[in-house]
Amino acid sequence: MLQKIRERISGPFAIFFLGAIAVVFIFWGVQFESAVTSAAATVNGRDISQETVRQAWQDRQTELQTQLRDELPPELVKSEQARLIDEFITRELLVQRAHDSGYRVSDRELAEAITRIQALEVDGKFSRDRYAALLRQQGRTESQFEQEFRRDLETSQLRNSIALSSFVTPGELRHRVELQGETRDVAYAVVPAAAYAAQVQAAPAEITAYYDKNKSQFMSQEKVALQYLRLDLADIAAGVQVTEEALKKYYDETAAERNAVPERRKAAHILIDSGSDDAAASRKAEAVLARARAGEDFAKLAQEFSDDPGSRTAGGDLGWAPKEAYVQPFSAALFAMSKGEIRGPVKTQFGYHIIRLEDIEEPHVRGFDEVRAELEPEFRREQAQALFYEKSQQLADESFASLSELDSVGKKLGMTVQTVEDFTRQGGGALGSDRKVIEAVFSNEVLQERQNSQPVPIGEDSVVVLRVTDHKPSTQLPLALVHEQIATRLREDKARAAATETATALAKRVNAGEPLATAAASVGSTPTAAQSVSRRGPTAEGAAPMVPELLQAIFQAPRPAGAGKVSAGVVTLASGDPAVFVVSTASPGTPAAFGGNLAEQAQNLASQNAAIEFDAYVAELRRTAKIKRNEKMFATE
Repeated sequence: MLQKIRERISGPFAIFFLGAIAVVFIFWGVQFESAVTSAAATVNGRDISQETVRQAWQDRQTELQTQLRDELPPELVKSEQARLIDEFITRELLVQRAHDSGYRVSDRELAEAITRIQALEVDGKFSRDRYAALLRQQGRTESQFEQEFRRDLETSQLRNSIALSSFVTPGELRHRVELQGETRDVAYAVVPAAAYAAQVQAAPAEITAYYDKNKSQFMSQEKVALQYLRLDLADIAAGVQVTEEALKKYYDETAAERNAVPERRKAAHILIDSGSDDAAASRKAEAVLARARAGEDFAKLAQEFSDDPGSRTAGGDLGWAPKEAYVQPFSAALFAMSKGEIRGPVKTQFGYHIIRLEDIEEPHVRGFDEVRAELEPEFRREQAQALFYEKSQQLADESFASLSELDSVGKKLGMTVQTVEDFTRQGGGALGSDRKVIEAVFSNEVLQERQNSQPVPIGEDSVVVLRVTDHKPSTQLPLALVHEQIATRLREDKARAAATETATALAKRVNAGEPLATAAASVGSTPTAAQSVSRRGPTAEGAAPMVPELLQAIFQAPRPAGAGKVSAGVVTLASGDPAVFVVSTASPGTPAAFGGNLAEQAQNLASQNAAIEFDAYVAELRRTAKIKRNEKMFATE
């Protein structure tokens, strides 16, 4: 279908809602049109299949495990599962409303949108082969993908219609400027927790109680031992026998398309930047052109006058290049010149050019000897592709036939059985952390039934078959093994608590009128010098950046109550140490703080308003919809 659509497209066609195009990739690889009829949820009488949600959950679970590099806490699992179902419900509500409101995406708009997806591009252009390969990898058809993508584009229209209706009042913009451009004068002092470390201890009873309350934090990692057979295209390519006869035949078959060299020209130029005075630049270019035509050394003129830093030191030399290497006015002039001719001034967006044509290389086809070195690896790879596919099929067939062992498969196919001893849900060994490999290893068939996996693609040029030989489930670590770890954690917590208590007392003293320097000195701390900060950081040029948590706390604190008053507070830094900060003045922002141009601020505020309005719109859709969740959806997880 897509090919037919694309054939009907002529010329550029801009789709204003492409900003929301990434929505579809949240569900990439999910089979929305599932044959399973049991519902994870029902929205206004329309079912969301369990199979759809389960597949999406498997993807999200793997992503979370990769991020955390540990087993997922039960409470996180429960909240993420609920959030996932909510996302599907929201999407279904938007799809229904978009359809009921008459939003539609034509075949032409759909095709144009698909060709703009960067994930489907090769060398900056839409690749139909890549499109088909990615769909095959996900086990999906074009019609399935295009149907879901069309729905996402229609909901994007709905979203953008709400965004375009959002506006900002002058009062809102003024308040935004005052708030976002606000500056505060502040000083702060850190109360290091390490100073209290010697004063705190962790009692045995506290350690035991902490262990009993947080047992889920002290679990061993689930591990498996693996055997695997890996097939790599590069290995097959290395074994391909190449004869001169076969290579010359390959050259003859591909020479015209692979080795054709278009006309190239060797040029030199002198660039006069037009800058802010175009007329003066034009006169200067005419003067330099006259000197060049009078016989002066072109290279020396370029070194003296050219504003092109890339070629000036080389006497203006641009080397050999085809026509498409240059911008249109330059290329048009250059490829209309005769060898040795000097032409100009030629105006482009870069300025005025004086051009000299040094030499011409006619279009030709590179000979066999010239391209042999680069032709051989191409030939090897092309031959290896067919062998790779054939051997992949053999690997799939043999590993399925043997079902629960790989030694005989390796011997039959001449492959070495490799091993990984400690493979976790974050990956391990030479197999790395590939998501598809991890999913295969911990699938029921491979992990529990100890069957060989189906061939798992790794990238585009490798495939692996896996077998679990041993499984060590996650187990509770004994208290004795984590005793010192808990004791250290408790001592650190107590030291931080003591430091925070001291910092809080200091803040109260400062708010009561005591200078920060005096209060801080009483506990051996020295405050920083007062400095002006905005929400982006210190305003003084060259000042060291301020840590985000401190900067955020400074602007969350109340403004000083009046002249001579201060506003002191306490914030815990990323290090765990508390800091006492004192705001002495707070000045509202002015348009000057934004360079007098408030358009960007107005746009940002409008975007925020649009997001709030869209959330309210979705909330109303939920309020009026008939939604029924399957509370037992993940009961067997």
